[in-house]
Amino acid sequence: MTPYLDDGDVVLHLGDCIEVMAALPEASVDAVVTDPPYGLGFMGKAWDADFAPADMPMRRNAAQDSVNAGAARQGGRQRAGLDYQRRMARDSREFQAWCEVWAREALRVLKPGGHALVFGGTRTFHRMTCGLEDAGFEIRDVLSWLYGSGFPKNLDVSKAIDKAAGAEREVVGEGPNASRRPRPGNGATMHMPDGDPITAPATPEAAAWQRWGTALKPGWEPIVLARKPLAGTVAANVLEHGTGAINVDGCRIGDGADKDDERWYSWERGNSILAPSGGMNTPGRVAPRPTAPAGRWPANVVLDEEAAARLDGEVGDRPGGGGMKAPAGMGYGGGEAVRSRPPMGDTGGPSRFFYTAKASTSERDGATHPTVKPLTLMRWCVRLVTPTGGVVLDPFAGSGTTLLAARQEGMRAVGVEREEEYAAMCAHRLRQLSLFGGADE
Repeated sequence: MTPYLDDGDVVLHLGDCIEVMAALPEASVDAVVTDPPYGLGFMGKAWDADFAPADMPMRRNAAQDSVNAGAARQGGRQRAGLDYQRRMARDSREFQAWCEVWAREALRVLKPGGHALVFGGTRTFHRMTCGLEDAGFEIRDVLSWLYGSGFPKNLDVSKAIDKAAGAEREVVGEGPNASRRPRPGNGATMHMPDGDPITAPATPEAAAWQRWGTALKPGWEPIVLARKPLAGTVAANVLEHGTGAINVDGCRIGDGADKDDERWYSWERGNSILAPSGGMNTPGRVAPRPTAPAGRWPANVVLDEEAAARLDGEVGDRPGGGGMKAPAGMGYGGGEAVRSRPPMGDTGGPSRFFYTAKASTSERDGATHPTVKPLTLMRWCVRLVTPTGGVVLDPFAGSGTTLLAARQEGMRAVGVEREEEYAAMCAHRLRQLSLFGGADE
């Protein structure tokens, strides 16, 4: 297996991810962080549309077959819809089966307790999640990546009615975002509702359905957090394999109070924790608390800059709380109520409770890969699930953002990319980072 790029701590392979992973040693990586195809036929790209090998078994959906059979009896117009439903159902099941196949290989190469962070599409991530679970992963959580820059791939119902009737619509103006209108790719039809020309309905039926569509503006992507089953307990697994836990302190939200601030010392003097004894917390034995952790506990919601700004703009500045307080009897040793952290004493918008990923200069200027993620977001994801100095696997490397993130976090990485165009882009970005260091600007 000859690497496409071997840059010391980062190795990139060109080829099918399942075949490449099959050649990797068992239990050889610490984490999987990846953004695979979503099964939506994105922009007409083949890599997001064709998933089923010829010999892949298909499970029939009896309930859907019954509905389809009834619809078919209603006449010729229903048959086109019936064929579409069958094709979509088949494609969805094929996508899930394909996810199970690659996830099984990813599970094999992961160490016991190793985590996977896998991005998905809102319409298909349920199938992806089932594929991960059927492969043997435990589903631990679903993170929400919220962003403000998405636009819908929307069908204008009024225009569709006129088109079906063969009626010509009169152009009466330009949409406010006409200059930002996306260009179709490989035969795909993409509509930005405020970017397309404004046309008048040509038929009464089209007029009745003016301003109706088929899609909401996308504002979030799910990120499935899954884990390979542990070898025994969490404690035994982390000691044996270095995996099985997530890096809470390394991914806290915000800085919290400065450790030189008097407030921290008063917090330390006034609170204590139980000292461990033989791996157990023994009631009554207390020791001074070390420095209280800075920042807030990482949440399963992540924002981009635009989403954060919009959220703060809607809500405005609010004072921070005084720290969560555990009820009496719920703390270590069943003691009195204690605060879980020192009062933050800050003010600001609600975005400060969530990690906000900031795009670099090159990302703001536009990336040539159609589904690129912010580098800071991928750094946070890598840091969350990978032990220090560990190996990150990305079976769908794309433009290489995960590999860049791993390098900047001091991790090693193995990537796989099927499309030579994107592999070349990935290799170029990695070489640029090696030459100039620092952020991928």
